[in-house]
Amino acid sequence: MDLKERFEIWRDVYALQIDFLRELGNYKLNAAKSDLVAAVASNQLAVARMKALIALELQGALRRLHQMEGRTATKVKRLTTMARNAAYIQNGDDVTRSRMQLMWAAYKVFERMVPIAQLETTMRIDLHPGARKGAQYINKAAPSEHCHDIPAHVDNAHMLVGYIKRRHYLPLRGTLAHRHVLKVFEAIANVAAAQLQTMENAVKQMRANTYKVWNPIVIAGLPDTMDVKKIIYNGMKEL
Repeated sequence: MDLKERFEIWRDVYALQIDFLRELGNYKLNAAKSDLVAAVASNQLAVARMKALIALELQGALRRLHQMEGRTATKVKRLTTMARNAAYIQNGDDVTRSRMQLMWAAYKVFERMVPIAQLETTMRIDLHPGARKGAQYINKAAPSEHCHDIPAHVDNAHMLVGYIKRRHYLPLRGTLAHRHVLKVFEAIANVAAAQLQTMENAVKQMRANTYKVWNPIVIAGLPDTMDVKKIIYNGMKEL
């Protein structure tokens, strides 16, 4: 699977989000209703009120999920284009300046979708001394100018990507620098497949009634809305 195809899996991750949230919301709603009935039967009125409130919040959040569906369809189309743009990095210095700008814009989107714990793997990739040499790069903003050597404070591959992005540098194709930058892009692309598998497994567990609500999974790229937070975290406080 080439780099573009691996980035395209982020599109599939995003497309599955609504179904995942709906399954999780209904799973938690059914659990809250069951707990409510048990609390009433045992005359635990404080618990019953809490479970009733959770159920109402989840019902409201689930009703409003359809508002996200239109935006999701649009985002899925954009991610398909961004996957192609991000994969331009394979061409190294052969990328035109206009495509480089599209590439970095796509990189920024995908980078933000990756959970920080998984992004840290790219921060543990030490730089080879050869990848620090300015001769391994070209300045796309001013091709006639020499590139500076990478400064000492840039000590890992993730920082290298941020540095050359700000400088408008691109690594020469096939160099050590190019290989370092490719590792970062590949790491970000590869997270998508694991995220997709995580969500698919969670949905299967919910349908089999074995999903552990007290140990929520970390899902990349979920919209930062109150309804999403209610579905993900509701029912957690009392555990």
